[in-house]
Amino acid sequence: MDDFDFVVGRLLDPFRLEDGATAHVARLDDGAFVGSSGRHVRELLDAMGEGSRRAQGLGKAVTAGWQPLSSNRIYVLYNHRLALGILKVGPKRLFVSRGEKEGLVEISPLCCLDFYVVEGHQRGGYGRQLFDSMLRSEGVEPQSL
Repeated sequence: MDDFDFVVGRLLDPFRLEDGATAHVARLDDGAFVGSSGRHVRELLDAMGEGSRRAQGLGKAVTAGWQPLSSNRIYVLYNHRLALGILKVGPKRLFVSRGEKEGLVEISPLCCLDFYVVEGHQRGGYGRQLFDSMLRSEGVEPQSL
């Protein structure tokens, strides 16, 4: 997405985790909304969340700039001018069966809550780059999600 009145790279570089050959990954938490750049971070997340909502055919966006992140984090894949994708992760309260004797048990594993790569940039390895960066940053293996 490139229809912003600000340079995405300048906005996200302070939160940059990793450099890639063609794209970088930034990790956003509630601290990204503080200061003069907070309005632009919200605008970026609103646009990316809306793109994700449309792509998934959802009635409501899972990711929005007005929502406090609390214990969630958002990873943004970008280059100098474009936001290319988002991956929102955080704990999710789930009930799982531990067998007949124990019944249901509540767990709160780290979950992928929203995952989106902008149309026209899919199937180029960007989703994999974003996912792998998140795994390294969170210190988790895919099977634990």
